[in-house]
Amino acid sequence: MMNFIIKFKNNKYIYSILGVAIFLFLWQFFSSFYKPIILPSPLYTFETLLSMIFQKDTWYNIWLSFLRLFAGYFLSMILGTFLGFFMGLNEKINMFFNPMIVMLQTTPNISWILIAIIWFGLNSKIVVFTILISILPIFVINTREGVKSTDEELLQMSYVYKFSDFRRFTHIYLPSVKPYIASASIITIERGWKIGAMAELLSLDTGIGAGLYWARNNLQTEKIFAWTIILVSLGYISSMILKKIIKKFI
Repeated sequence: MMNFIIKFKNNKYIYSILGVAIFLFLWQFFSSFYKPIILPSPLYTFETLLSMIFQKDTWYNIWLSFLRLFAGYFLSMILGTFLGFFMGLNEKINMFFNPMIVMLQTTPNISWILIAIIWFGLNSKIVVFTILISILPIFVINTREGVKSTDEELLQMSYVYKFSDFRRFTHIYLPSVKPYIASASIITIERGWKIGAMAELLSLDTGIGAGLYWARNNLQTEKIFAWTIILVSLGYISSMILKKIIKKFI
């Protein structure tokens, strides 16, 4: 019996399961005081989620949201890494672009969405643009800090041994920057899903955000909860997959 208790305490997953169980218990407890339109029970919510999973429209909307996320995320990674690298190398370039990066970082996402609606009209460009402009600063800042943290002794050695610029980049700068880019990638992937859903909710009739919008208009609170669970799950799964890819290749 004592061995079982010790194993129970040492199992890190037990505490996660316990936390989820307590959360579901409290959810069920409070939902018993309200109608489903205010707070649906966990069972009703998961029944709704299960029925949605077997609908083609659900997967179609998830696929559209994924495509928009991928486009905005990929562009922000390429542009942010490129700009951050030069900002880290050259202080004048850094001083020139830094105020703009700070402005982008502090501007609320809702402002970018409204601006994008005016600029592009109601189409998928709104989502791609908002994701791109919202997570770009994270890639820029992380890449810049990675370049600045490069070992000075290694750089001096590269000049002594007359490394080419390409060899200096691949053998010294890139190993220094890779962990910073990896960190930015993991941080931004979950944020990208949330920003994309917000942009869809305010501007489009397809995607996860649009699903949330129509659920709200139809007062289907259980569907709002279900879509939220899908959104959180996609963000978590994307983050886990990305971590495994980074761990294997970087």
